Amino acid sequence: MKKLVLSLAMAAVATSFASAQEASFDHPIGLRYLGTIKNPDVQPACSYLSRNPMNDGAFLWAPVDSKVKYTNTSTGEAQSWNWTTPGGTLEDATAKDAIIKYAEPGTYTFPTLTANFASGAKTATYDHKLKVGGRAELCLADCRVWTVTYGLGTQYYDNQNGAVNGSLGGTNNLNIAGVGNLYMTSLEDGFLDGVNIYLPKKPTKYKEGAKIRVQIWMPSIGENEMVLTYMPIDGWYTNFEDIKTSEDGAWVPVQGGAVIQLKCSSPIDLYGKQFLFISVDGWSNDPTTEDFCMLMDVMPNKTMEPEDANNLLAHNSFVRLNNENDFLRPVSYYGGNYGSFMICPVVRGGETPSSALAQVSADYEAKMGCTVDGGVITLTGADGHFEVYNMSGMACVAGEITGGTAEIQASALTPGIYVARNAAGQTVKFVTK
Repeated sequence: MKKLVLSLAMAAVATSFASAQEASFDHPIGLRYLGTIKNPDVQPACSYLSRNPMNDGAFLWAPVDSKVKYTNTSTGEAQSWNWTTPGGTLEDATAKDAIIKYAEPGTYTFPTLTANFASGAKTATYDHKLKVGGRAELCLADCRVWTVTYGLGTQYYDNQNGAVNGSLGGTNNLNIAGVGNLYMTSLEDGFLDGVNIYLPKKPTKYKEGAKIRVQIWMPSIGENEMVLTYMPIDGWYTNFEDIKTSEDGAWVPVQGGAVIQLKCSSPIDLYGKQFLFISVDGWSNDPTTEDFCMLMDVMPNKTMEPEDANNLLAHNSFVRLNNENDFLRPVSYYGGNYGSFMICPVVRGGETPSSALAQVSADYEAKMGCTVDGGVITLTGADGHFEVYNMSGMACVAGEITGGTAEIQASALTPGIYVARNAAGQTVKFVTK
């Protein structure tokens, strides 16, 4: 009997040992909550992607020639490791961790890890894709598995009597005037083509002429802070009535949802600009007459360390209150946990400037040209009447284009962003400083 008990015990130990020998590895770290990354050896290169079809089924995106790290998490004492990966070049195929450089744009499956144990080989692979370069819609939600890694919803407010006070990302009577997302794209070059903003539904209540304002900023990043410097580099006003649904042929991530689709008048060069801040505001503070609301990731997918609470780089979504000029209040202070708004920039990387501009030129309507020399703004385009509007939609300057050109004295305009439009519908956006 004693021998039998001993044999069973030894068998249990052997079984436990065998089950502990498994191959596994972590996915690359997505670029959000950068301020919480404490390991200096970890250099995140990937951005999260939405489930927009343009992303080819990938949930992570990396610039061309960036190094993507897959960290080995295998259990048990392996004698050696081997990595195989399509589309990328390994620094060392037998190293414990895989550092892979992708030199060509494309969509690639994740690598396969083989861990060689004394008892035999174990393999690990995952049904996920990485998109490298090309055109992609970035996101701050980990859109791998619905209700597991992310969930899209809204943050509504109401009082004890059941009266609706509005939403965190839209119309409210709680003094919230705007929100924004901080993106760390890891791009050393590339282009911003536009922005898509996703809603749970198209607004049904709003005043005639109601507009939403969207602005692009290049923030200055310190150790623990973000500062919005100078003027926004681009911006749009869009009418509530122009918000699209799936019935309009637009892609939306939830049933019954809607999208604000914004396209840059020309691609924004992101050379040397690794950080983007995209703000959205313009809604009213009266939920009885307006029901604008944005989707956000509502999954409580992380726990913030107490020391990170005052580090702006440990957050990714921010709030502006009425009578404020900045967007530096973390959204988590207002009941939004750590979820981010579905404000999604569309970027393009892995191309030379000339080829990229040639590729996207067909996507843009005919537009005017604009040059500035010695305080004179020269517009070029079809002959006829033109008007110049500021970002509030107010006409500031008007005139005639004759012989293909018109001149404006820069001193006639205060510093800011302007859009010129002619009778043919051609437009150009420019900045005065």
